[in-house]
Amino acid sequence: MNILHISDIHFRRKYEACDEGYKGMLAKMQSPLIPLEKCLIHLQQQTTLDLVVISGDLTEDGEIGDYRYLRKWLKHQLGDTEIIVTLGNHDIKEHFRVGWCEEEASSAPYNQVVTLPDFTVISFDNSCYGYADGIVDEGQFQWLAKTLEQVKNQPIVIVTHHHLLPQQSSIPKWPGTERFLELIAPFDIRCILNGHTHHTFSDEINGIPYFTVSSMSFVGEDEGGGFVRFEERHGYNLYQLQQGRVIQQTSENFIPGHVLKTLHMNK
Repeated sequence: MNILHISDIHFRRKYEACDEGYKGMLAKMQSPLIPLEKCLIHLQQQTTLDLVVISGDLTEDGEIGDYRYLRKWLKHQLGDTEIIVTLGNHDIKEHFRVGWCEEEASSAPYNQVVTLPDFTVISFDNSCYGYADGIVDEGQFQWLAKTLEQVKNQPIVIVTHHHLLPQQSSIPKWPGTERFLELIAPFDIRCILNGHTHHTFSDEINGIPYFTVSSMSFVGEDEGGGFVRFEERHGYNLYQLQQGRVIQQTSENFIPGHVLKTLHMNK
């Protein structure tokens, strides 16, 4: 089975006209659907995509219309290929449920459990709009413990938005990492997938393959002294699984060298 992993699309139908600050950076960026479409066309010419995982920050501002547009656009590009989503700190749960899920608004965490022939995917929501580092309450941890117990007879792939290793980024790791790792330790976790940092990264956590994918929009490079250089950059990960085990992982990263803006983030 081939799994495409993308993240941090930060989609907005129209970015606000602005010259200053973070919004000014976004105003200079091309629509992330332009590189995403190129990546999907290339991949579909080379291989069969069995599953697409999006690990958060689907939209920039969490607007209902943006979720609705993005879901329709992806459906057109991917046809019947299944999409599994977790939410990021730029996503608003109430608006996501209305625009993406076509459900009533709800602030409840958005979790998915998808059982496939050889493994189960758990999409675990560790995000909260407005909290960059992510927040999870006790109810979410209890949900995860119960769900892991229910699917313990199959290999498990877990998807989150926030990263778990401090050494991979200057952005703080998710504060709930230790509790999360304790909960998953007894189970057959085959890999952990996430985004948030906008930088590709791979390692192992307690023997579990761990993959952070690049963004599909922009990247921030720390230049020191509070300055961050923002560039257009995008990429994806592709995983090949056999019987729930990752037997091949490739990352494609595209670096056009287009600097959007350098900002002092402490001002």
